Amino acid sequence: MTNRVALAALWLMAGTGAGLAQTAPAPGAAATPEAPATPVVPDLPPPADCTFTKVFVCEAAAGCGPVKELGTIDLPARMLVHYPQRIIASVSDEGLPHISEIVAVSSAGDNITLQGTDGPIGWVMQLSRSQSGVTLTTVSQDKVLTSFGTCKPAP
Repeated sequence: MTNRVALAALWLMAGTGAGLAQTAPAPGAAATPEAPATPVVPDLPPPADCTFTKVFVCEAAAGCGPVKELGTIDLPARMLVHYPQRIIASVSDEGLPHISEIVAVSSAGDNITLQGTDGPIGWVMQLSRSQSGVTLTTVSQDKVLTSFGTCKPAP
């Protein structure tokens, strides 16, 4: 089911599903074939194995400070960033898998920015093509979490 959802989202994001939201052509009008979709960032790297070692949480009432977990994962927290599948995957301390869809990808120079939502949480991840550093920030109505780590090619 998750693969179908991710595939459908990719299909819509790539522009192939744009015709679903448009009205039908007028009777007698010739249908024009759509051009093949090109990736937003055509030269994405292979999947990455990222490890986060520092996490800071800010809350409106309590201020900011370091924490020892990235969500439900004790530090160091590992995540797989799979660019071709447009997902970020992790496993909780209890052994439950978690997958978050990469909804948007952009690139400027050496940097790659990934964005997504996971329920009521929004997130952004910033990576580099030439350096190992990575940051992940999640936001909700009352909390901001920022984590720092490194990435290497996934095995």
